[in-house]
Amino acid sequence: MAIRDEKLKKTGKFILIETIVIIGLIIILSFFFKQIAGLFNMIAIVYILIERRKTGRTWSDIGFKFKGIMTDVKNNLHWIITVGVIAQFVTITIAKYFVPGFIEHVQARVPFMNISQIIPLLIMILFGTFAEEIVYRGFFQERISWFIKPSYAIVLVSIVFGMMHYSSGYMPIVVYDIGTIFIDSIIFGIIFNRTKNIFASWIGHILADLVGIVLILFYL
Repeated sequence: MAIRDEKLKKTGKFILIETIVIIGLIIILSFFFKQIAGLFNMIAIVYILIERRKTGRTWSDIGFKFKGIMTDVKNNLHWIITVGVIAQFVTITIAKYFVPGFIEHVQARVPFMNISQIIPLLIMILFGTFAEEIVYRGFFQERISWFIKPSYAIVLVSIVFGMMHYSSGYMPIVVYDIGTIFIDSIIFGIIFNRTKNIFASWIGHILADLVGIVLILFYL
């Protein structure tokens, strides 16, 4: 842990309250304005950038480890393949045979879920997943891990992450959708906890979304 991070941790309750307030604000705003929920991640991102400048933390301190990307991906390739490929095949296969209506539910939750709109969809995935990794792993998980065990932080963040993807519908489908997102988030969290590198967990996240979308469009 960098010295600057240790100084931040010593501020104790203030940092914890600050973190909870920011995440709470994002959740509340996203609940009332679902159509633009992703934009509210900018609250945490702007906070991180201001804090970095104010405290003198390096880009590496806040998870942007550019030089370590290849090494971190290589050392966690099994986790990336698990969440990016295996978990998606299992999720979609189960849905295909046991959760009818799942594809329609996901299409309603994710804009541009149509092969004719593939470019907007790819752009949304690229920037959306990166913003989510900054907020939920680089900010929320990292901060909460200063106060509770990392494994507990991963579970807590994954619960919030899953609920933030809630979309109303037939309850068994909703539960299945959120449940699979929760599991994916657990693995994203494990990757980040092992590397402290947002790019490593982001690669797993991008792969999971891309494989999931390909399977939904061509496999179900």
